[in-house]
Amino acid sequence: MSRVGQRPINVPSGVTITFEGSTATVKGPKGTITKVLPSVCRYTQEGDIYIVTRETEDRHSRSMHGLARTLLHNMVVGVTEGFAKELEIVGVGYRAEIKGKDLVLTLGFSHPINYPIPEGIKIEVPSPTQIKVSGIVKEQVGQVASEIRRFRPPEPYKGKGVKYVGEYIQRKAGKAAVGA
Repeated sequence: MSRVGQRPINVPSGVTITFEGSTATVKGPKGTITKVLPSVCRYTQEGDIYIVTRETEDRHSRSMHGLARTLLHNMVVGVTEGFAKELEIVGVGYRAEIKGKDLVLTLGFSHPINYPIPEGIKIEVPSPTQIKVSGIVKEQVGQVASEIRRFRPPEPYKGKGVKYVGEYIQRKAGKAAVGA
């Protein structure tokens, strides 16, 4: 049995979930999310709790059970609290700023990088070396943070680059001096 799939989903007041076939629409105070969920699962409401069950015990249904529950739970959390990822820029002269609807990154290249902010994502720059990506769709927040990090991933010698806050960068020793 799926341990994740068996857990009930608490739906706070102010959040409504509607199903049309296998398409779920979750509306809440922060917005609306629509997503196609695995059709091998059944979604039942008991008061303010949703329970995800599977139709059959075949391998595919068992593998989709936990996924379906997690996707629906992430939609509920997204419309109530939202999701956020924080990035940190390390390096002399490396910085970020917002100009209009673009995130402008100066990361040691011969030119600044203009990253257009996608719809549904909010990017804040509290300081020139910190970036906060937030939104209601967990996958989209993670994807945008990953794309920003990919412009200059942290290198292992000095740790320069864009990294997640709290990410550990394993350092390598530089060249050893040749002793004579």
